[in-house]
Amino acid sequence: MRTPKPKQWSEQEVRRLIKLVRQGAGTSEIAAELGRHAGSVRRMARSMGLLLKK
Repeated sequence: MRTPKPKQWSEQEVRRLIKLVRQGAGTSEIAAELGRHAGSVRRMARSMGLLLKK
C-alpha cells in the first residue's frame, strides 16, 4: 500500500497562514482554520521563516 503524496499548499493557503501567524494564532488554531495537520502547518511556517505561537 502506497502512502499518498502530501497535499500541496495553494497560494491562498500560504497567504492565510502568514496572516494568521501575524495575528498571533497558535498552531492548532491555524491547522483547524486551514484544514491541515498541525505538523504540516509547523513545517510550512518553518520553511518560510515564520515563528509560531505555542
